[in-house]
Amino acid sequence: MKPIDWHAMWVPEMNPLEVILRVSLVFLFSQLVLRLLGRKELGRYSTFDLALIFLLTVCLRRTLVGDDDSLTTGFIALSTLGAWDRLFSWLSFRDRHAARLLEGRPLELVHEGELVHDNLRKTHISQKELLSQLRGQGRDDLRTVRKAFLEPNGRITFLFRESEGASSH
Repeated sequence: MKPIDWHAMWVPEMNPLEVILRVSLVFLFSQLVLRLLGRKELGRYSTFDLALIFLLTVCLRRTLVGDDDSLTTGFIALSTLGAWDRLFSWLSFRDRHAARLLEGRPLELVHEGELVHDNLRKTHISQKELLSQLRGQGRDDLRTVRKAFLEPNGRITFLFRESEGASSH
């Protein structure tokens, strides 16, 4: 058994500013890619999605911190990701335009019991998938839906007609 190398554990091989720059660029690029994928994809996590997330982290590890295994570099990378997340959250809270840009806005899928076909097409949500979500709410008739929205988090929210009672997903 080798003795603990305290020096190598804490002294980074990479310049900390390079770590911050690398992590920032990868984080911002990943946010862009996730936005381009569409929010429908964010609302469901299958085993494929989890495997993809795991593989992305494995692939990007070297991109973020290179061959540097020091705890210091890991802490800098994690702190940078946390700082970006806090900044985006703060901006979204303080400014509705920033929130719209960073988070998106709900997209109407059903209006007064009728499908909004253009928005379904844009989001790649089929009528079959929408009806499946509706059945998950204990309903099976689209005419009972006043409005349905694809939320920025990828979930579908239903607003039912008053005669049916107010309920949402």
